[in-house]
Amino acid sequence: MKAICHIGHHKTGTTTLQAFLSQNSHRLLQQGILYPWVESQGAAYSLAKAMGKGDKREILPINIREAHNALAFRMLADTLQSWKVPPYHQNLPHSNQLLLAVSNQIEALQPDWIVLCSEVMSHFGKVAPDQISRLRSTGLAAAEQIVVWCTLRRPDEQLVSWHGQQVRFGQAPAPLSDTKHGLNLDWLHVDYRGVLEPWLQQIPEAELVLRPYREALAEGGSVDDFLKYAGFAVPKGLLQTPSMNISRKPAVVSLLRLANAQLPQPQAKELADMIGMLTDKMTLSGTSEVEFLGPASRAKLVERFRPIHDWLSQVSGRETFFSDIEEMAICKPISESEALQSLLEQLSPLKIAQIAAPEVRDFLTRLRTHGPAL
Repeated sequence: MKAICHIGHHKTGTTTLQAFLSQNSHRLLQQGILYPWVESQGAAYSLAKAMGKGDKREILPINIREAHNALAFRMLADTLQSWKVPPYHQNLPHSNQLLLAVSNQIEALQPDWIVLCSEVMSHFGKVAPDQISRLRSTGLAAAEQIVVWCTLRRPDEQLVSWHGQQVRFGQAPAPLSDTKHGLNLDWLHVDYRGVLEPWLQQIPEAELVLRPYREALAEGGSVDDFLKYAGFAVPKGLLQTPSMNISRKPAVVSLLRLANAQLPQPQAKELADMIGMLTDKMTLSGTSEVEFLGPASRAKLVERFRPIHDWLSQVSGRETFFSDIEEMAICKPISESEALQSLLEQLSPLKIAQIAAPEVRDFLTRLRTHGPAL
């Protein structure tokens, strides 16, 4: 049996890939490819699919759809006091039971392949390397071959995308242009060697597959890229799933970051829920045009990432892992504040008046009148 551990990275289409694999788990298993469940809800769903009574919903419950994120979160929470399982993963037993569920499925089904897919596992190398060997020696003990798969974005793009994700989570991170408070160069979003090298140390026999994100996009996205290069035959007629966790426009990210910082949480969420209606038909600049980092942050990032990129190129067997690495030093033409100002100028008082919460109406009116202070 060959095992693929797809450890993300964050913001590279892993959520979409998880949705696809979970929705097609029964058909894949018929082809000898196990995408295992880890807890009772997943077990019930798998049994229903086997009986021809599977859930017809396009998007499955999160403990099924992101089962291996649940596994990774539980492994970290059971090991590190600072880690907690997020509230959206409910009713998870101890990680020993989750790992046993995986190994029991392997024993009973004897698949040719097993696929684990979890961007949360990319944290193992940075915070709990022992969980890598634990995963290998328990849940994947029967695997004869191990592939560690990781798709990576150029780190300036990765930082901007993750900044937007933090805002989506309701946080108000410091601007990335703030080199003291907003730019963490030791994160797993920059220190790719710190993410990957412990996997090779803990599982020295593992084959490492590294995919630049832009190449994955050129293949059609995370699903098409994975199916093309995974190495197994894929059955025909698999269900298609929509793209998940789509990034927002830069000006929307900036606006919601300010809302998260200045409004009570319920009102900030109300604005986030209405943002599509408020910005409908607006002309907003895209991520390729708007600068979040600024020259000082970019200079620090380039200096920090240069040896990491050399290491990536070496272990991947590529002359240059990111073919566009020189672009990392170049600022985009539109500043973050200019992009947000453009949004505010297009935001009509009529639309603001449709918002129920007076705090949100006042917040937007104040920004339109006095301008944003980023």
